[in-house]
Amino acid sequence: MRLSQHWTILLSSPLLILLTGRASFAFSFTMPSQQPNPICTPTSPYCSSISQTKPGVGTLTVSTTSVSVLPLGGTNDFFNLLTSSVWAQNGWTFNKAQPVESLTGRFDIGVYAPSIFLTTPERIGAEIQVLYNPGVGDPVGSNVHFIQRVVNNHANTITLQGAIQQPPGTPDDKIDTVLEQTQLGFIDPRNPQKPTFNPFYDTYGQVVRYPNQTILFVDIVAREDIYYNNKNWSAELYLAEVKDPINNPNEVTIYNGISWGWESIFTPPKTSKKFSDSLASGFEVDRFNLSDLTPGSKYIAWTNNDLPSNRCNPNTFLSTQNDSGFQLGFNDDSSPVGNGFASALTGTVGSSGNINLNVSAAGGGARGQDRGNYELFVDVYDPQESPDFSSAASGGGGFGKEMRGLTQQNPILPNSLQNGWQVFNKVPGCRWFDPPTTYGFEFQSLEDTLFTEILDFPAGDDQEFTVAVGDSILGNFSPGDKLDFISLLGYPVDNFRITGIDSLFGETAETAFPIQLAFQEREGSFKMRQISKPIDAEAVPEPGSILAAKGMLLWFAGMRHILRKKRQAG
Repeated sequence: MRLSQHWTILLSSPLLILLTGRASFAFSFTMPSQQPNPICTPTSPYCSSISQTKPGVGTLTVSTTSVSVLPLGGTNDFFNLLTSSVWAQNGWTFNKAQPVESLTGRFDIGVYAPSIFLTTPERIGAEIQVLYNPGVGDPVGSNVHFIQRVVNNHANTITLQGAIQQPPGTPDDKIDTVLEQTQLGFIDPRNPQKPTFNPFYDTYGQVVRYPNQTILFVDIVAREDIYYNNKNWSAELYLAEVKDPINNPNEVTIYNGISWGWESIFTPPKTSKKFSDSLASGFEVDRFNLSDLTPGSKYIAWTNNDLPSNRCNPNTFLSTQNDSGFQLGFNDDSSPVGNGFASALTGTVGSSGNINLNVSAAGGGARGQDRGNYELFVDVYDPQESPDFSSAASGGGGFGKEMRGLTQQNPILPNSLQNGWQVFNKVPGCRWFDPPTTYGFEFQSLEDTLFTEILDFPAGDDQEFTVAVGDSILGNFSPGDKLDFISLLGYPVDNFRITGIDSLFGETAETAFPIQLAFQEREGSFKMRQISKPIDAEAVPEPGSILAAKGMLLWFAGMRHILRKKRQAG
Protein backbone atom coordinates (compact mmCIF):
# COMPACT_ATOMS: atom_id res chain seq x y z
CA MET A 1 0.00 0.00 0.00
CA ARG A 2 1.36 3.44 -0.92
CA LEU A 3 1.77 5.84 1.95
CA SER A 4 0.02 8.46 -0.14
CA GLN A 5 -3.20 6.48 0.27
CA HIS A 6 -3.37 8.04 3.73
CA TRP A 7 -2.74 11.58 2.48
CA THR A 8 -5.27 14.20 1.39
CA ILE A 9 -4.69 15.38 -2.19
CA LEU A 10 -6.64 18.09 -4.01
CA LEU A 11 -6.39 18.87 -7.72
CA SER A 12 -5.32 22.40 -8.62
CA SER A 13 -3.81 22.11 -12.11
CA PRO A 14 -4.34 20.06 -15.30
CA LEU A 15 -2.68 16.67 -15.66
CA LEU A 16 0.11 16.65 -18.22
CA ILE A 17 1.99 13.97 -20.14
CA LEU A 18 5.68 14.83 -20.22
CA LEU A 19 7.81 12.84 -22.61
CA THR A 20 11.34 14.18 -22.68
CA GLY A 21 14.39 13.01 -24.63
CA ARG A 22 16.12 13.05 -27.96
CA ALA A 23 15.15 10.12 -30.18
CA SER A 24 13.48 6.81 -29.51
CA PHE A 25 16.84 5.22 -28.67
CA ALA A 26 17.93 8.02 -26.30
CA PHE A 27 17.31 8.13 -22.56
CA SER A 28 13.89 9.55 -21.64
CA PHE A 29 11.21 9.46 -18.99
CA THR A 30 7.41 9.26 -18.96
CA MET A 31 4.81 10.70 -16.61
CA PRO A 32 1.46 9.15 -15.57
CA SER A 33 -1.16 9.10 -18.32
CA GLN A 34 -3.72 11.88 -18.52
CA GLN A 35 -7.31 11.17 -17.48
CA PRO A 36 -10.44 13.08 -18.59
CA ASN A 37 -11.30 15.79 -16.04
CA PRO A 38 -8.91 14.33 -13.47
CA ILE A 39 -9.89 14.66 -9.81
CA CYS A 40 -6.99 14.24 -7.44
CA THR A 41 -7.75 11.71 -4.68
CA PRO A 42 -5.59 10.01 -2.01
CA THR A 43 -4.73 7.31 -4.58
CA SER A 44 -4.21 9.54 -7.63
CA PRO A 45 -0.95 8.81 -9.47
CA TYR A 46 -0.31 12.45 -10.35
CA CYS A 47 -1.14 15.78 -8.77
CA SER A 48 0.93 18.92 -9.19
CA SER A 49 -0.35 21.03 -6.30
CA ILE A 50 -2.47 20.70 -3.15
CA SER A 51 -3.64 23.23 -0.56
CA GLN A 52 -4.94 23.10 2.98
CA THR A 53 -6.29 25.91 5.15
CA LYS A 54 -5.95 25.63 8.91
CA PRO A 55 -8.31 27.93 10.83
CA GLY A 56 -6.40 30.48 12.81
CA VAL A 57 -3.11 29.58 11.13
CA GLY A 58 -3.21 30.13 7.35
CA THR A 59 -3.14 28.33 4.01
CA LEU A 60 -0.38 25.89 3.01
CA THR A 61 0.22 24.96 -0.63
CA VAL A 62 2.57 22.11 -1.60
CA SER A 63 3.57 21.68 -5.25
CA THR A 64 5.80 19.29 -7.15
CA THR A 65 8.42 20.72 -9.49
CA SER A 66 8.80 19.84 -13.17
CA VAL A 67 10.70 16.67 -13.99
CA SER A 68 13.61 17.10 -16.43
CA VAL A 69 16.50 15.06 -17.86
CA LEU A 70 19.94 15.59 -16.31
CA PRO A 71 23.31 15.40 -18.12
CA LEU A 72 25.00 12.04 -18.55
CA GLY A 73 27.34 11.50 -15.61
CA GLY A 74 25.64 14.15 -13.49
CA THR A 75 25.75 17.91 -13.17
CA ASN A 76 29.05 19.52 -12.17
CA ASP A 77 27.68 20.42 -8.73
CA PHE A 78 26.56 16.83 -8.16
CA PHE A 79 29.84 15.32 -9.35
CA ASN A 80 31.97 17.76 -7.33
CA LEU A 81 29.91 16.98 -4.23
CA LEU A 82 30.28 13.25 -4.81
CA THR A 83 34.04 13.30 -5.45
CA SER A 84 34.66 15.38 -2.32
CA SER A 85 32.34 13.29 -0.13
CA VAL A 86 33.20 11.01 2.75
CA TRP A 87 33.05 8.04 0.37
CA ALA A 88 35.72 9.49 -1.93
CA GLN A 89 37.86 10.09 1.15
CA ASN A 90 37.55 6.42 2.07
CA GLY A 91 38.51 4.68 -1.16
CA TRP A 92 35.47 5.07 -3.44
CA THR A 93 35.98 6.36 -6.99
CA PHE A 94 33.36 7.81 -9.30
CA ASN A 95 33.38 8.04 -13.09
CA LYS A 96 31.09 9.74 -15.56
CA ALA A 97 29.71 7.44 -18.20
CA GLN A 98 31.01 8.12 -21.71
CA PRO A 99 28.63 9.37 -24.44
CA VAL A 100 28.53 5.91 -26.04
CA GLU A 101 27.29 4.56 -22.67
CA SER A 102 24.24 6.84 -22.54
CA LEU A 103 21.14 4.91 -21.57
CA THR A 104 18.76 3.93 -24.36
CA GLY A 105 16.01 2.94 -21.95
CA ARG A 106 13.81 5.19 -19.84
CA PHE A 107 12.45 5.98 -16.36
CA ASP A 108 8.69 5.35 -16.21
CA ILE A 109 7.22 7.49 -13.42
CA GLY A 110 4.14 5.73 -12.09
CA VAL A 111 3.39 8.09 -9.19
CA TYR A 112 4.37 11.72 -8.65
CA ALA A 113 2.31 13.64 -6.11
CA PRO A 114 2.75 16.22 -3.33
CA SER A 115 1.21 15.35 0.01
CA ILE A 116 0.05 16.87 3.26
CA PHE A 117 0.05 14.26 6.02
CA LEU A 118 -2.71 15.25 8.43
CA THR A 119 -1.87 13.21 11.52
CA THR A 120 0.20 14.48 14.43
CA PRO A 121 2.89 15.57 13.85
CA GLU A 122 1.78 17.17 10.59
CA ARG A 123 4.11 16.56 7.68
CA ILE A 124 4.47 17.53 4.05
CA GLY A 125 6.45 16.21 1.11
CA ALA A 126 6.09 14.31 -2.14
CA GLU A 127 6.11 10.76 -3.40
CA ILE A 128 7.69 9.50 -6.60
CA GLN A 129 7.85 5.98 -8.00
CA VAL A 130 10.35 5.35 -10.79
CA LEU A 131 10.42 2.18 -12.89
CA TYR A 132 13.74 1.76 -14.70
CA ASN A 133 13.10 0.19 -18.11
CA PRO A 134 16.54 -0.70 -19.57
CA GLY A 135 17.14 -0.55 -23.29
CA VAL A 136 19.43 -2.67 -25.41
CA GLY A 137 22.91 -2.60 -23.90
CA ASP A 138 21.88 -0.74 -20.76
CA PRO A 139 23.24 -1.96 -17.39
CA VAL A 140 21.09 -4.50 -15.54
CA GLY A 141 21.45 -6.74 -12.53
CA SER A 142 22.01 -6.45 -8.82
CA ASN A 143 24.96 -4.08 -9.21
CA VAL A 144 22.72 -1.35 -10.65
CA HIS A 145 21.71 1.31 -8.09
CA PHE A 146 20.35 4.82 -7.67
CA ILE A 147 22.35 7.78 -6.36
CA GLN A 148 20.53 10.93 -5.29
CA ARG A 149 21.60 14.47 -4.41
CA VAL A 150 19.26 16.67 -2.34
CA VAL A 151 19.30 20.45 -1.99
CA ASN A 152 16.83 22.12 0.40
CA ASN A 153 16.40 25.01 2.83
CA HIS A 154 15.44 23.02 5.94
CA ALA A 155 18.48 20.96 6.86
CA ASN A 156 18.60 18.09 9.31
CA THR A 157 21.55 17.08 11.46
CA ILE A 158 21.81 13.29 11.30
CA THR A 159 22.78 11.26 14.35
CA LEU A 160 22.51 7.61 15.28
CA GLN A 161 19.48 8.58 17.37
CA GLY A 162 17.71 10.11 14.37
CA ALA A 163 17.31 13.41 12.53
CA ILE A 164 17.44 16.75 14.34
CA GLN A 165 15.72 19.55 12.44
CA GLN A 166 17.63 22.79 12.09
CA PRO A 167 16.03 26.29 12.15
CA PRO A 168 13.96 27.15 9.05
CA GLY A 169 16.08 28.48 6.21
CA THR A 170 19.19 26.43 7.07
CA PRO A 171 20.63 25.31 3.67
CA ASP A 172 21.38 21.67 2.95
CA ASP A 173 23.27 20.09 0.04
CA LYS A 174 24.09 16.39 0.35
CA ILE A 175 24.24 12.97 -1.22
CA ASP A 176 21.04 11.43 0.07
CA THR A 177 22.06 8.40 2.08
CA VAL A 178 21.05 9.97 5.38
CA LEU A 179 22.90 8.22 8.24
CA GLU A 180 25.92 7.18 6.18
CA GLN A 181 27.10 10.73 5.60
CA THR A 182 28.14 11.33 9.19
CA GLN A 183 28.28 7.87 10.77
CA LEU A 184 31.09 5.79 9.23
CA GLY A 185 30.54 2.08 9.57
CA PHE A 186 26.90 2.47 10.52
CA ILE A 187 25.09 -0.84 10.18
CA ASP A 188 21.72 -0.71 8.44
CA PRO A 189 19.13 -2.13 10.91
CA ARG A 190 17.18 -3.47 7.93
CA ASN A 191 20.20 -5.53 6.81
CA PRO A 192 22.61 -5.98 9.75
CA GLN A 193 24.78 -8.46 7.85
CA LYS A 194 25.93 -5.78 5.38
CA PRO A 195 27.69 -2.52 6.30
CA THR A 196 25.85 0.28 4.53
CA PHE A 197 28.80 2.59 4.02
CA ASN A 198 28.08 3.31 0.37
CA PRO A 199 26.66 6.22 -1.64
CA PHE A 200 23.64 4.40 -3.03
CA TYR A 201 20.24 5.88 -2.27
CA ASP A 202 18.33 2.61 -2.74
CA THR A 203 19.94 1.33 0.46
CA TYR A 204 17.07 3.20 2.11
CA GLY A 205 14.51 3.15 -0.71
CA GLN A 206 12.35 0.21 -1.76
CA VAL A 207 13.84 -1.79 -4.63
CA VAL A 208 12.03 -4.60 -6.43
CA ARG A 209 13.97 -6.63 -8.98
CA TYR A 210 11.76 -8.36 -11.52
CA PRO A 211 12.74 -11.40 -13.64
CA ASN A 212 13.68 -9.06 -16.49
CA GLN A 213 15.86 -7.19 -13.98
CA THR A 214 13.97 -3.92 -14.05
CA ILE A 215 14.05 -1.91 -10.83
CA LEU A 216 11.25 -0.10 -9.03
CA PHE A 217 12.43 2.84 -6.95
CA VAL A 218 10.08 4.42 -4.40
CA ASP A 219 10.87 7.66 -2.58
CA ILE A 220 8.71 9.34 0.06
CA VAL A 221 9.84 12.65 1.51
CA ALA A 222 8.31 14.14 4.64
CA ARG A 223 8.96 17.28 6.65
CA GLU A 224 7.51 18.31 10.02
CA ASP A 225 6.86 21.89 11.23
CA ILE A 226 4.91 22.53 8.06
CA TYR A 227 3.41 25.96 8.66
CA TYR A 228 4.76 29.51 8.76
CA ASN A 229 7.90 29.02 6.66
CA ASN A 230 8.25 28.45 2.92
CA LYS A 231 10.24 25.35 2.07
CA ASN A 232 11.86 23.92 -1.07
CA TRP A 233 13.30 20.49 -1.70
CA SER A 234 14.94 19.39 -4.98
CA ALA A 235 16.68 16.16 -5.97
CA GLU A 236 18.93 14.82 -8.73
CA LEU A 237 18.33 11.10 -9.20
CA TYR A 238 20.86 9.08 -11.25
CA LEU A 239 21.32 5.49 -12.29
CA ALA A 240 24.70 4.11 -11.20
CA GLU A 241 26.56 0.81 -11.58
CA VAL A 242 29.41 -1.05 -9.95
CA LYS A 243 30.81 -2.60 -13.14
CA ASP A 244 33.38 -4.91 -11.55
CA PRO A 245 32.12 -5.85 -8.07
CA ILE A 246 34.81 -8.51 -7.61
CA ASN A 247 37.99 -6.62 -8.54
CA ASN A 248 36.78 -3.01 -8.08
CA PRO A 249 33.76 -3.10 -5.70
CA ASN A 250 34.12 0.62 -4.82
CA GLU A 251 34.30 1.99 -8.36
CA VAL A 252 31.02 3.51 -9.54
CA THR A 253 29.91 4.74 -12.98
CA ILE A 254 27.23 7.47 -13.11
CA TYR A 255 24.70 7.33 -15.97
CA ASN A 256 21.65 9.44 -16.85
CA GLY A 257 19.16 10.84 -14.36
CA ILE A 258 16.20 13.11 -13.71
CA SER A 259 15.50 16.07 -11.44
CA TRP A 260 12.39 16.25 -9.27
CA GLY A 261 11.24 17.87 -6.04
CA TRP A 262 8.62 19.95 -4.22
CA GLU A 263 8.09 23.30 -2.57
CA SER A 264 5.66 24.68 0.00
CA ILE A 265 4.27 28.19 0.33
CA PHE A 266 2.57 29.48 3.47
CA THR A 267 -0.04 32.23 3.13
CA PRO A 268 -1.21 33.82 6.40
CA PRO A 269 -4.76 35.17 6.72
CA LYS A 270 -5.29 38.62 5.28
CA THR A 271 -6.26 40.13 8.64
CA SER A 272 -5.47 38.64 12.01
CA LYS A 273 -6.41 40.24 15.32
CA LYS A 274 -5.92 39.13 18.92
CA PHE A 275 -7.69 40.53 21.98
CA SER A 276 -7.09 39.70 25.65
CA ASP A 277 -9.74 40.30 28.30
CA SER A 278 -11.45 38.75 31.31
CA LEU A 279 -14.94 38.07 32.63
CA ALA A 280 -15.72 39.15 36.19
CA SER A 281 -19.23 37.68 36.45
CA GLY A 282 -21.94 35.84 34.59
CA PHE A 283 -23.60 39.17 33.68
CA GLU A 284 -20.61 40.86 31.99
CA VAL A 285 -20.54 41.25 28.18
CA ASP A 286 -17.29 42.24 26.43
CA ARG A 287 -17.72 43.83 23.00
CA PHE A 288 -15.16 43.85 20.17
CA ASN A 289 -15.25 45.48 16.73
CA LEU A 290 -13.22 45.15 13.51
CA SER A 291 -13.90 47.72 10.81
CA ASP A 292 -12.83 48.72 7.26
CA LEU A 293 -12.93 45.11 6.04
CA THR A 294 -13.80 43.95 2.52
CA PRO A 295 -17.49 42.98 2.30
CA GLY A 296 -17.91 39.33 1.38
CA SER A 297 -14.71 38.25 3.16
CA LYS A 298 -15.01 35.12 5.23
CA TYR A 299 -13.80 35.06 8.80
CA ILE A 300 -13.36 32.79 11.78
CA ALA A 301 -13.37 33.96 15.41
CA TRP A 302 -12.51 31.81 18.40
CA THR A 303 -11.63 32.09 22.07
CA ASN A 304 -8.91 30.45 24.10
CA ASN A 305 -9.31 30.22 27.85
CA ASP A 306 -6.75 27.53 28.65
CA LEU A 307 -4.43 30.12 30.18
CA PRO A 308 -1.90 29.76 33.02
CA SER A 309 -3.66 32.53 34.96
CA ASN A 310 -6.87 30.48 35.21
CA ARG A 311 -7.58 27.67 37.63
CA CYS A 312 -11.02 26.98 36.16
CA ASN A 313 -11.68 28.64 32.85
CA PRO A 314 -14.67 30.83 32.09
CA ASN A 315 -17.18 29.12 29.87
CA THR A 316 -17.27 31.70 27.08
CA PHE A 317 -20.27 32.35 24.87
CA LEU A 318 -19.20 33.98 21.59
CA SER A 319 -21.75 35.76 19.39
CA THR A 320 -21.80 38.17 16.46
CA GLN A 321 -24.31 40.84 15.49
CA ASN A 322 -24.85 43.41 12.76
CA ASP A 323 -24.51 47.18 13.28
CA SER A 324 -28.15 47.37 14.34
CA GLY A 325 -27.65 44.85 17.14
CA PHE A 326 -29.40 41.92 15.46
CA GLN A 327 -27.68 38.66 16.40
CA LEU A 328 -26.26 36.88 13.36
CA GLY A 329 -24.66 33.82 14.95
CA PHE A 330 -23.37 32.35 18.18
CA ASN A 331 -21.41 29.40 19.49
CA ASP A 332 -20.60 27.74 22.79
CA ASP A 333 -17.65 25.43 23.49
CA SER A 334 -16.33 24.46 20.05
CA SER A 335 -13.12 26.45 19.74
CA PRO A 336 -10.21 24.59 18.05
CA VAL A 337 -8.10 25.56 21.10
CA GLY A 338 -8.79 25.83 24.80
CA ASN A 339 -9.81 23.41 27.49
CA GLY A 340 -13.39 22.72 26.45
CA PHE A 341 -14.92 26.01 27.65
CA ALA A 342 -13.91 28.00 24.54
CA SER A 343 -16.11 29.04 21.60
CA ALA A 344 -15.75 29.56 17.86
CA LEU A 345 -17.88 30.82 14.98
CA THR A 346 -17.50 31.65 11.31
CA GLY A 347 -19.22 34.22 9.13
CA THR A 348 -19.06 36.61 6.21
CA VAL A 349 -18.30 40.33 6.45
CA GLY A 350 -21.44 42.34 5.63
CA SER A 351 -21.84 45.43 3.45
CA SER A 352 -20.75 47.75 6.29
CA GLY A 353 -17.30 46.15 6.42
CA ASN A 354 -17.65 45.59 10.17
CA ILE A 355 -17.49 42.55 12.44
CA ASN A 356 -19.12 42.94 15.86
CA LEU A 357 -18.33 40.24 18.41
CA ASN A 358 -19.55 39.74 21.99
CA VAL A 359 -18.03 37.50 24.66
CA SER A 360 -20.04 36.60 27.76
CA ALA A 361 -20.40 33.70 30.18
CA ALA A 362 -22.28 30.77 28.69
CA GLY A 363 -25.42 29.38 30.27
CA GLY A 364 -26.03 32.44 32.38
CA GLY A 365 -22.71 32.11 34.16
CA ALA A 366 -22.97 28.88 36.15
CA ARG A 367 -20.79 28.57 39.23
CA GLY A 368 -17.21 27.72 38.39
CA GLN A 369 -17.64 28.83 34.77
CA ASP A 370 -18.42 32.54 34.92
CA ARG A 371 -15.08 34.21 35.67
CA GLY A 372 -11.53 34.20 34.37
CA ASN A 373 -9.19 35.39 31.62
CA TYR A 374 -9.49 34.57 27.94
CA GLU A 375 -8.11 35.50 24.52
CA LEU A 376 -10.17 36.27 21.41
CA PHE A 377 -8.73 35.68 17.92
CA VAL A 378 -10.20 36.79 14.59
CA ASP A 379 -8.88 35.85 11.11
CA VAL A 380 -10.36 37.46 7.99
CA TYR A 381 -9.63 35.91 4.58
CA ASP A 382 -9.70 37.25 1.03
CA PRO A 383 -13.17 37.10 -0.55
CA GLN A 384 -12.07 34.58 -3.17
CA GLU A 385 -10.74 32.15 -0.56
CA SER A 386 -12.94 29.35 0.77
CA PRO A 387 -11.11 27.90 3.78
CA ASP A 388 -12.15 24.68 5.42
CA PHE A 389 -13.65 25.94 8.67
CA SER A 390 -14.03 22.56 10.38
CA SER A 391 -12.63 22.91 13.88
CA ALA A 392 -10.70 20.29 15.79
CA ALA A 393 -12.27 18.82 18.89
CA SER A 394 -11.67 20.86 22.03
CA GLY A 395 -11.46 18.43 24.89
CA GLY A 396 -14.10 16.29 23.20
CA GLY A 397 -16.20 19.19 21.92
CA GLY A 398 -16.96 20.42 18.44
CA PHE A 399 -19.54 22.32 16.45
CA GLY A 400 -23.00 21.16 17.49
CA LYS A 401 -21.67 18.59 19.93
CA GLU A 402 -22.35 18.91 23.63
CA MET A 403 -19.44 18.05 25.90
CA ARG A 404 -19.94 15.92 28.97
CA GLY A 405 -19.25 17.54 32.29
CA LEU A 406 -20.23 21.11 31.42
CA THR A 407 -23.61 20.88 33.14
CA GLN A 408 -25.12 19.08 36.10
CA GLN A 409 -27.53 17.31 33.74
CA ASN A 410 -24.76 15.83 31.55
CA PRO A 411 -21.94 14.79 33.92
CA ILE A 412 -18.79 12.84 33.11
CA LEU A 413 -19.40 9.18 33.93
CA PRO A 414 -16.93 6.67 35.38
CA ASN A 415 -14.53 4.86 33.05
CA SER A 416 -14.74 1.60 34.96
CA LEU A 417 -15.89 -0.17 38.15
CA GLN A 418 -13.15 -1.73 40.31
CA ASN A 419 -13.91 -3.45 43.63
CA GLY A 420 -16.83 -1.17 44.35
CA TRP A 421 -15.01 2.02 43.31
CA GLN A 422 -16.21 4.11 40.37
CA VAL A 423 -12.97 5.08 38.54
CA PHE A 424 -12.49 8.32 36.57
CA ASN A 425 -9.23 8.13 34.61
CA LYS A 426 -7.50 11.25 33.19
CA VAL A 427 -10.56 13.47 33.08
CA PRO A 428 -10.45 17.28 32.72
CA GLY A 429 -10.86 19.42 35.79
CA CYS A 430 -13.67 21.89 36.50
CA ARG A 431 -16.32 19.42 35.28
CA TRP A 432 -19.35 17.70 36.81
CA PHE A 433 -18.84 14.04 37.78
CA ASP A 434 -21.37 11.51 38.94
CA PRO A 435 -21.66 7.90 40.14
CA PRO A 436 -24.96 6.39 41.33
CA THR A 437 -25.36 6.76 45.10
CA THR A 438 -27.98 6.69 47.86
CA TYR A 439 -26.59 8.27 51.02
CA GLY A 440 -23.14 9.58 50.24
CA PHE A 441 -19.86 8.84 48.56
CA GLU A 442 -16.13 8.97 49.18
CA PHE A 443 -13.59 10.48 46.79
CA GLN A 444 -10.03 9.13 46.54
CA SER A 445 -7.37 10.56 44.21
CA LEU A 446 -5.29 8.33 41.93
CA GLU A 447 -1.67 8.80 40.92
CA ASP A 448 -0.61 12.36 41.84
CA THR A 449 -4.02 14.03 41.49
CA LEU A 450 -5.09 16.44 44.27
CA PHE A 451 -8.51 18.04 44.79
CA THR A 452 -8.46 21.85 45.20
CA GLU A 453 -12.15 22.80 45.16
CA ILE A 454 -15.73 21.66 45.07
CA LEU A 455 -17.01 24.29 42.67
CA ASP A 456 -20.71 23.57 43.06
CA PHE A 457 -23.23 21.15 44.54
CA PRO A 458 -26.23 19.87 42.56
CA ALA A 459 -29.50 21.78 42.63
CA GLY A 460 -32.68 19.81 43.42
CA ASP A 461 -34.97 18.83 46.26
CA ASP A 462 -32.04 18.03 48.54
CA GLN A 463 -30.54 21.34 49.73
CA GLU A 464 -27.85 20.40 52.25
CA PHE A 465 -24.78 18.16 52.21
CA THR A 466 -22.01 17.46 54.71
CA VAL A 467 -18.36 17.43 53.63
CA ALA A 468 -15.64 15.78 55.70
CA VAL A 469 -11.88 15.30 55.30
CA GLY A 470 -10.62 12.48 57.45
CA ASP A 471 -12.23 12.85 60.87
CA SER A 472 -12.87 16.59 60.37
CA ILE A 473 -16.29 17.86 59.30
CA LEU A 474 -15.77 20.95 57.16
CA GLY A 475 -19.42 21.98 57.25
CA ASN A 476 -22.78 21.76 55.55
CA PHE A 477 -23.12 23.13 52.02
CA SER A 478 -25.90 23.82 49.52
CA PRO A 479 -26.28 24.32 45.76
CA GLY A 480 -24.36 27.44 44.73
CA ASP A 481 -21.82 27.04 47.55
CA LYS A 482 -18.14 26.60 46.88
CA LEU A 483 -15.65 24.73 49.07
CA ASP A 484 -11.99 25.73 48.55
CA PHE A 485 -9.79 23.15 50.29
CA ILE A 486 -6.67 25.31 49.93
CA SER A 487 -8.25 28.40 51.49
CA LEU A 488 -9.87 26.33 54.23
CA LEU A 489 -7.10 23.90 55.12
CA GLY A 490 -4.01 25.42 53.57
CA TYR A 491 -3.45 22.52 51.17
CA PRO A 492 -5.25 20.42 48.55
CA VAL A 493 -6.56 17.01 49.59
CA ASP A 494 -6.47 13.50 48.16
CA ASN A 495 -9.59 12.19 49.92
CA PHE A 496 -12.92 13.56 51.15
CA ARG A 497 -16.52 12.46 51.73
CA ILE A 498 -19.95 13.92 51.05
CA THR A 499 -22.88 12.64 53.10
CA GLY A 500 -26.41 13.68 54.01
CA ILE A 501 -27.81 12.96 50.57
CA ASP A 502 -31.52 12.50 51.24
CA SER A 503 -32.71 12.22 47.64
CA LEU A 504 -31.33 11.64 44.17
CA PHE A 505 -31.38 14.38 41.55
CA GLY A 506 -31.69 12.75 38.17
CA GLU A 507 -34.08 10.18 36.80
CA THR A 508 -31.22 7.91 35.77
CA ALA A 509 -28.14 6.55 37.50
CA GLU A 510 -26.02 8.83 35.34
CA THR A 511 -27.53 11.96 36.89
CA ALA A 512 -28.22 10.68 40.41
CA PHE A 513 -25.83 13.04 42.19
CA PRO A 514 -23.44 15.08 40.00
CA ILE A 515 -20.67 17.16 41.60
CA GLN A 516 -18.37 19.80 40.08
CA LEU A 517 -14.69 19.38 41.02
CA ALA A 518 -11.39 21.14 40.36
CA PHE A 519 -7.91 19.59 40.47
CA GLN A 520 -4.50 21.06 41.18
CA GLU A 521 -3.61 20.33 37.54
CA ARG A 522 -5.81 20.72 34.46
CA GLU A 523 -6.39 16.96 34.32
CA GLY A 524 -6.67 14.32 36.99
CA SER A 525 -7.67 10.77 37.92
CA PHE A 526 -9.71 9.64 40.91
CA LYS A 527 -12.19 7.06 42.12
CA MET A 528 -15.35 7.30 44.22
CA ARG A 529 -17.59 4.80 45.95
CA GLN A 530 -20.96 4.73 47.63
CA ILE A 531 -21.35 5.10 51.35
CA SER A 532 -24.34 2.94 52.24
CA LYS A 533 -24.68 4.03 55.85
CA PRO A 534 -23.65 7.08 57.87
CA ILE A 535 -20.03 7.32 58.93
CA ASP A 536 -19.73 9.38 62.09
CA ALA A 537 -17.19 12.11 61.48
CA GLU A 538 -16.56 14.44 64.36
CA ALA A 539 -14.73 17.71 64.37
CA VAL A 540 -11.38 17.16 66.10
CA PRO A 541 -8.97 19.64 67.67
CA GLU A 542 -7.02 21.34 64.93
CA PRO A 543 -4.08 23.76 64.77
CA GLY A 544 -5.02 27.36 65.39
CA SER A 545 -4.10 28.36 61.85
CA ILE A 546 -6.64 25.96 60.35
CA LEU A 547 -9.37 26.92 62.83
CA ALA A 548 -8.80 30.60 62.14
CA ALA A 549 -8.90 30.00 58.41
CA LYS A 550 -12.24 28.21 58.44
CA GLY A 551 -13.98 29.56 61.52
CA MET A 552 -15.96 32.20 59.66
CA LEU A 553 -16.96 29.73 56.95
CA LEU A 554 -18.33 27.27 59.52
CA TRP A 555 -20.18 30.06 61.34
CA PHE A 556 -21.86 31.18 58.10
CA ALA A 557 -22.72 27.56 57.27
CA GLY A 558 -24.30 27.12 60.71
CA MET A 559 -26.31 30.32 60.47
CA ARG A 560 -27.51 29.37 56.98
CA HIS A 561 -28.65 26.00 58.35
CA ILE A 562 -30.58 27.65 61.26
CA LEU A 563 -32.26 30.16 58.95
CA ARG A 564 -33.24 27.43 56.50
CA LYS A 565 -34.86 25.37 59.30
CA LYS A 566 -36.79 28.43 60.48
CA ARG A 567 -38.07 29.10 56.95
CA GLN A 568 -39.16 25.47 56.62
CA ALA A 569 -40.92 25.60 60.02
CA GLY A 570 -42.71 28.82 59.03
